[in-house]
Amino acid sequence: MRVEQAGQKDATGIMQTVSLCIQHMRSQGIYQWDEVYPDLQGVQEDARSGSLFVIRRDGLCVASVSLNDIQPDEYRTVAWRCAADRALVVHRLCVHPHWQGHGLGKRMMAFAERFAIDHGFSCIRLDAYTGNPQALALYEGRGYQRVGQVSFPRRELPFDCFEKVASSSG
Repeated sequence: MRVEQAGQKDATGIMQTVSLCIQHMRSQGIYQWDEVYPDLQGVQEDARSGSLFVIRRDGLCVASVSLNDIQPDEYRTVAWRCAADRALVVHRLCVHPHWQGHGLGKRMMAFAERFAIDHGFSCIRLDAYTGNPQALALYEGRGYQRVGQVSFPRRELPFDCFEKVASSSG
């Protein structure tokens, strides 16, 4: 299984995986996403812009992520350590519940890190819901540093902001 750029035709399958992830997270008491976010329109826009990536297995989307330089407005309050000209931002990393625990999140993050280097980004930024211990462990395990917290609408807990310098040794 390899990471590929997703196309418009992948948007529906990605949203099916997102829906399964929402159900799975809720069963664990994690209320990170809902019926409002992420949405099909956002996934379609990511595909149109070329910023959406996917891993497929037997034609099924088993993991996806969006990578671009668009930072949420909430990031303006964060004391980022990397004074980057260009920061790659990781959005909506999602792994199908049946494929969680098989290293696909790590594979997607390794892809994002290589993408940052290959495309001249100085660092990588992302946020993770503080109520999602698996996501927090993934980013910490890959050497991302917590630099602050932000809050998003309709979420009871804040999100930790993480940052990592883009490096060919990482």
